[in-house]
Amino acid sequence: MSAVMEFSLETGRAILRRTPTVLREMLSGLADDWIASDEGAGTWSPYQVVGHLTHVEECDWIDRTRVILDHGTAHVLEPVDREAGFTRFKGWSLDELLYRFATIRTSNLETLAALVGERDLETRGTHPTFGEVTLSQLLATWVVHDLNHTGQIEIGRASCRERV
Repeated sequence: MSAVMEFSLETGRAILRRTPTVLREMLSGLADDWIASDEGAGTWSPYQVVGHLTHVEECDWIDRTRVILDHGTAHVLEPVDREAGFTRFKGWSLDELLYRFATIRTSNLETLAALVGERDLETRGTHPTFGEVTLSQLLATWVVHDLNHTGQIEIGRASCRERV
């Protein structure tokens, strides 16, 4: 039987704070073959994942947090272009992407600390796909998003059998 972990700002920030370091340790200094590989058609390489994470870090989580806090359910959250980071960061080195991601994440965590307290977590907003959501659900999704993409990178690297 598994236990359900309740989201809290403290536990969420603990994961979010670590992600840039984890990604840097996983990917920095690897040969291009390792960062450009994917699991096959329709999947993302580690480089693309970092581009995606950086793009949504710039224009999604804090923007959506502000919309929920400022407008509640009266304003539908903007949909996110999941692949916009592929073109936005085309030509950037992986180290440049990792640095940008770490920089914007640090800024976002500072903004989050200034904007949101535990009492704000039940504030509701309107997601374009899921309907009404709480700020707590949005922030928990941010954490799980990091964890899922970290796992995606490892699966992609593990699927490169011919290079091992």
